[in-house]
Amino acid sequence: MKNNYVKENFSRPPDYLDGTQDELKSKIKILMNKLQITKKEKEILTKENQSLQQEILQMQSNLRCMVSGFANTSITFPMANELTNSIAEFYKCECFDIFFDVLTQELNMQGIVYFFQTAMMRIDKIINDYFSPLFKNIIDVILFIVSIKVGCLNTIEGPILNVLRKSFQSNYKQIYEKCMLNLSIVKQDLQNTLKLKNVDIIEQFLNKLSEIMFNCFISDPSLYFDIQSIGQRQQFNQTKNDPIDGFLKNKEECIILMPGVYKHQEQMAKSLVLSYSYQLENN
Repeated sequence: MKNNYVKENFSRPPDYLDGTQDELKSKIKILMNKLQITKKEKEILTKENQSLQQEILQMQSNLRCMVSGFANTSITFPMANELTNSIAEFYKCECFDIFFDVLTQELNMQGIVYFFQTAMMRIDKIINDYFSPLFKNIIDVILFIVSIKVGCLNTIEGPILNVLRKSFQSNYKQIYEKCMLNLSIVKQDLQNTLKLKNVDIIEQFLNKLSEIMFNCFISDPSLYFDIQSIGQRQQFNQTKNDPIDGFLKNKEECIILMPGVYKHQEQMAKSLVLSYSYQLENN
């Protein structure tokens, strides 16, 4: 049946394509002028927005200088809430991609757990091996000086580490590059054991993971990944876990693929979990 709804119900505006050619040219000219005005207004707003952003960055810098211990903190280093957001985004994007595009195609559940656990443990070791000697040397010197002047203070080590972390934030990108010189070894170790394809995706995943773990380590207070929980079975809790595939019912049995992240005892980012009954092609 032919639909005449549009014909019957649509009426043209009174001036729709009416008028002489000169009148139409005049209308087009008015529209073009309005368009130019709109473009100029947009450019002005864009410049004002950029100016406001610069003012905000300057205010952040001034505030850091006013707060004790923050003077050496780079304004580009992510704050705690930005770090937790980046972790959540990483779990939902990069972890999701490598899980479905690489791991589920070639590995069983045991292999998938091994991949995530080994990647995090090796990167964590790289970070600790880089910073531990540095922390120890600086703390030993400071404690020696303090013990001479005011006697031995057992509680000073924590504040020293906090100050050191803030000082690292001022040029954290350069320190990260030095710290991760041996990151390629992690990829080689994983490949030697698992023989995975799509090496580029694996490399991108490890680069992003190492960056996040590094930033969490020098954050003050530092954010802690519960790496030992990877591979553990537990009941799903939507306040503490995020499912990597679909929906999980509350208290449904699941397995942890990526750990929760904590600041002291407070959970800052949910762990990434998979239903224990999830069907894999290679199981």
